[in-house]
Amino acid sequence: MANNNQDNGAQQLRPVYIVTGATGAMGSIISRQLAEQGKPLVLACRRTERGMALTEELKSATGNADITCMHLDMGSFGGVREFVGSLKALNRPVAALINNAAVLTRTREMSADGYERTVQVNFLSAALLALMVEPLIVEDGHIVLTTSHMRNFVTLPFEFPAVSAISRFMPLAVYAQSKLALTLFSIYLSTTMRTKRIIVNMADPGLVNTGMLTMNRLFNRMAEHMATLIHNPENGAISTMRALESKDTGFIFKGVENQVKASTTLKSREVFIKLCNDTMRLMKKEMAK
Repeated sequence: MANNNQDNGAQQLRPVYIVTGATGAMGSIISRQLAEQGKPLVLACRRTERGMALTEELKSATGNADITCMHLDMGSFGGVREFVGSLKALNRPVAALINNAAVLTRTREMSADGYERTVQVNFLSAALLALMVEPLIVEDGHIVLTTSHMRNFVTLPFEFPAVSAISRFMPLAVYAQSKLALTLFSIYLSTTMRTKRIIVNMADPGLVNTGMLTMNRLFNRMAEHMATLIHNPENGAISTMRALESKDTGFIFKGVENQVKASTTLKSREVFIKLCNDTMRLMKKEMAK
């Protein structure tokens, strides 16, 4: 019994790796690779039944028993707060937050908080989650946020992320804007969290062959032309694992070698400052609830 207590105590001291969107094509690959390394995992999933199935599958396949499934709905700020409350109840430090969850909707949908759903999930809830988990992260721990190559083809309206800034809903454009906003906000996070010795980086998996791609009719029409540019999820996960292992902060990792400063995405300092100021005002309000 004493040995069991010692084992449980040692487990409680081991920092966990949080993977959001863990049951998706990319998320499951990242989770498996971390499980194979013996990392303690928290699989943060909207569909907990799929998360529980993946948890048992990984435990069986890797022999890693320190894997927990927890519910996380990034579709609302309340869902993020609920998850963080459950995370705190685990009473374990965090080694890394790997934000892999994302959506690309076909039609305009509104979140419970009054934002376009793609913007809510991909940007606003991701920002809130990073800020709320930050106090739990160990020194030299990591926050890895997932961006998209599509960010290079859009600009942000001055009033983004307000719904009024999205006058005409175009799925790919809004998705790209949500990822550009998250990339810009990562510059702010990497700067402010540097003094706390928390490493903040972006992972750009490139165009990955997932359900998110195939659900979009534009991608379907372009499939033949883009075939050589589309990666499988295993290759897409390389950038995330590189970002997770890096001692650098404030970078975008892509593929097996490419690494650039996130600040290279900054085209308008005025838009950047307004985005960060508006986002932080909203985040502080939500964190106080």
